[in-house]
Amino acid sequence: MESVNDDGNDVSSPKHDCEAAGTLQFVAVYGAPGVGQAWTCTTCGRDWSRVGGTFWPADQGVHILNIEDVR
Repeated sequence: MESVNDDGNDVSSPKHDCEAAGTLQFVAVYGAPGVGQAWTCTTCGRDWSRVGGTFWPADQGVHILNIEDVR
């Protein structure tokens, strides 16, 4: 079964690959310098986090530290 929204468009995958499309725009540095960066896609508006040299969708929370991460 396919995932579709009310207008019939497929919602199971993004309409484009933000990284491959080269549409990510730098927003800010967070944490200590070199720790993390906030980026956003200029096409779809999706927020991204760059942690450890890898881009992650911000909604996955990879950029959010837990107390165990800093002990």
